[in-house]
Amino acid sequence: MNEGQKRAKAYWRYKHTLSLLGLVASVSYLIIIQFTVVSSHLKIIATSISSNFYIAFSIYLLTVSLIYHIVILPLNLYESFILEHKFSLSNQNLLNWVKDDLKKLAISVIFFIILVETLYAIGKNFKGSWWFVSSIVWIIFSIIFTKLFPIFIIPIFYKYNILSNSQVRNRTLHLAKAFNIKVMDVFEIDFSKNTKKANAALVGWGDTMRVILADNLIREFTTEEIEVVVAHEMAHYKLHHIWKLVSIGAIFTVIFFFILSRIAQDIAVRMAASDPFDMSIFPACYLLFILYGIITIPAQNGILRKLEKDADILALKITNLKYAFISLMEKLAKKNMSDENPNALIEFLLYDHPPIAKRIALAKKNQS
Repeated sequence: MNEGQKRAKAYWRYKHTLSLLGLVASVSYLIIIQFTVVSSHLKIIATSISSNFYIAFSIYLLTVSLIYHIVILPLNLYESFILEHKFSLSNQNLLNWVKDDLKKLAISVIFFIILVETLYAIGKNFKGSWWFVSSIVWIIFSIIFTKLFPIFIIPIFYKYNILSNSQVRNRTLHLAKAFNIKVMDVFEIDFSKNTKKANAALVGWGDTMRVILADNLIREFTTEEIEVVVAHEMAHYKLHHIWKLVSIGAIFTVIFFFILSRIAQDIAVRMAASDPFDMSIFPACYLLFILYGIITIPAQNGILRKLEKDADILALKITNLKYAFISLMEKLAKKNMSDENPNALIEFLLYDHPPIAKRIALAKKNQS
């Protein structure tokens, strides 16, 4: 194992440890505020400010979210700022990190409150079928967010303009035609202002669909390597992976809300709540959501790895740039400090992409 891979493994040991600590902190936070007087007192304060349930609940959710953000801030700071600098992966100064963190907080809290309020409104108005209606709304919300994300969210953090590199732009647009995909254009974002890592994406649906390339990807990778990574993203679209993921997510979502509907009343009774939609027992319901995610994430990641492998196979077939694919993977592994060959258990539990070593082996196997 070379020195670069030793550093990559060390980096990911930190990342996995911090993720585990973050999960423990989240679960502990919910348990503490639920099984002490905190949640009930927050409800009293919120309802004293407004007698309207939805306004009071917004105040409750905002307070719970802000307290959580303060609790988790040291871990968040270490993982996304200190650790990235420790391994020379970040270009961001502390002030800009704080600004971005506050932006993320504002966006996440707004979407969180809107979604939770909507689900509670459904629960209060669709007594017998609330779990099914909630599932449908959750799915629709996810789809809408995916469509709006490139239009409204990305520009909050990055500037992007139509790609000035005509060679890369023309090859990308030609590739889109080969995949029979209509895109607005090819855009470059100033990714390097924050990180040394490189990335590319095909984002949006319909009229909003566009290719986004990180500026450091354009500067540091060859035209053929860029074509391969874009082909991978387009392969996801061509293979209808978005809709497959929506369908799979829908199944997991329906199962969760169905399970919750079967036990919600019992939770309310055991906690002396007025009904399952009493805001004071929201932490318990959210805790169940987190635990459900922990249980199902290996299955979801296994599905994602299969889709990523299929996208690699199609990208290799369409471009026939096998050596560029291999060099791309090797450079991305070094630049993004990927663990090329992680422990099998870690891969099973946490990886939503095949490890770099397996992706390279796939390309070599498909070489003519």
